[in-house]
Amino acid sequence: MDSSQDTSDMMTPLERLGASRRSFLALAGAGGGAVALSACAGGGGGDDSSSSGDAADGGGDKSDDNPFGVKSGSSVDVVIFDGGYGDDYAKDAGKAFEKLHSDITPKVTSTVNIQPELQPRFVGGNPPDLFDNSGAQSMSVEALVNQDQLADLQPLLDAKGVDGTAIKDTLLPGATDPGTYSGTFLALNYVYTVYAIWYSAKQFEDKGWSAPKTWDDLMALGEEAKKDKIALFSYGGQNASNYYQELALTMAIKEGGLDVQKKLDSLDAKAFEQDTVVKAFAAMEDAVKAGFFAKGGEGIKHTQAQTDWVTGKSVIYPSGSWIENEQREVTPDDYEMTGAPAPLLSSGAKLPYEAVHGTAGEPFLVPSKGKNTAGGMEFLRVMLSKEQATNFTTLTGSPTVVKDAAPTGDDASTALKSVLSMIEGAGENTFTFNFVDWYNLGPDTVTQWTEFLSGAIGADELREKQQKMLDKVREDDSIKKFDVE
Repeated sequence: MDSSQDTSDMMTPLERLGASRRSFLALAGAGGGAVALSACAGGGGGDDSSSSGDAADGGGDKSDDNPFGVKSGSSVDVVIFDGGYGDDYAKDAGKAFEKLHSDITPKVTSTVNIQPELQPRFVGGNPPDLFDNSGAQSMSVEALVNQDQLADLQPLLDAKGVDGTAIKDTLLPGATDPGTYSGTFLALNYVYTVYAIWYSAKQFEDKGWSAPKTWDDLMALGEEAKKDKIALFSYGGQNASNYYQELALTMAIKEGGLDVQKKLDSLDAKAFEQDTVVKAFAAMEDAVKAGFFAKGGEGIKHTQAQTDWVTGKSVIYPSGSWIENEQREVTPDDYEMTGAPAPLLSSGAKLPYEAVHGTAGEPFLVPSKGKNTAGGMEFLRVMLSKEQATNFTTLTGSPTVVKDAAPTGDDASTALKSVLSMIEGAGENTFTFNFVDWYNLGPDTVTQWTEFLSGAIGADELREKQQKMLDKVREDDSIKKFDVE
């Protein structure tokens, strides 16, 4: 997902299902973050009035252009994760902020080490006013929530945006779901990710192939690929084999409906014994036994697996819509990267083929004890303007959570066009699941799925391991559990 950094040091919303580069819970931060943050749970931050009381009231004069009353002469400390999306979009938002507020100074800095750099600031009572909590070294949201370190962002949703419409009315369906913890909106996830199966439209046209709409179609495509001596799938077993967990669970939810998702997120004692989950895992095992996965995947990272895919060593790759930007440097110019919804397991699926796993990612957080929390919210309000959202998509190829804010026509790549088409086609038939991110289960899922895809264990044993993983969390009273709507 990164064209400017070494992506082996970052993980990907699957790595949102693993160690997500776009994850809500840290990999590096989850262990030490909760302990270290406890030292500052009662600490204050700064002397600005916005660091206490109403986080959305900066103490300055309020107006349509300054709904949170950010004080004249103040500064706004913004920290951006300089990963797959870079930081140009944030710098551009800073310039737009300055145009709107000539008397307020946004200070935008970038890093790839969110947790190592920001945790000491939280401990010292001097957190930034806004930060992009992304990357393999993101901070533990669970720890931040438990220690009341995050401001409630509901006032941001209720405020009028730069374009004059209430922000909550400008967002895509489900945009606020992943940032809502037990009913409180704490994280504005800026990027809208659509999970799909990705392929080369040029290759498919040359071969006379069609995007598979059913699992049987996909297996038939695997046999066609075999004739050309190429694999159906590539996978990166070192850090992202659980991209195939995402595919399996998406198919299970489309087959059985949203109750399947709810049992997973609620840590149900029989979550992985649900009929459609059993069916999806068994289907994946058929693909493993058929030899449809590239050999040696257990020993490589996701970036190498993706490079193998775009250079013709495999046909299909399941991923989030960040994939185009992540592989931009190595994808052939005529590849025509395109995404399609996950296939259906059967004709009796409860959700239509067009249904997609779509969710917001790239979480932006406003620390409750920052010096200028109102300024942090105002910077987000600027980012959520149609102009800045369109600019983000133009720069990165990924849509934001802002509706109808993307380049069109010749300015849009085949990948982006397919993402926008999937969003439109799905309509309200979008869903997500959160248990991996909520409870920092990425490392375990990677290990389990690498064993499975390499053929070391079968589908039944994989499901048993996944269920034990949920059971351990459910039975640990020290872990805060999040409500499932």
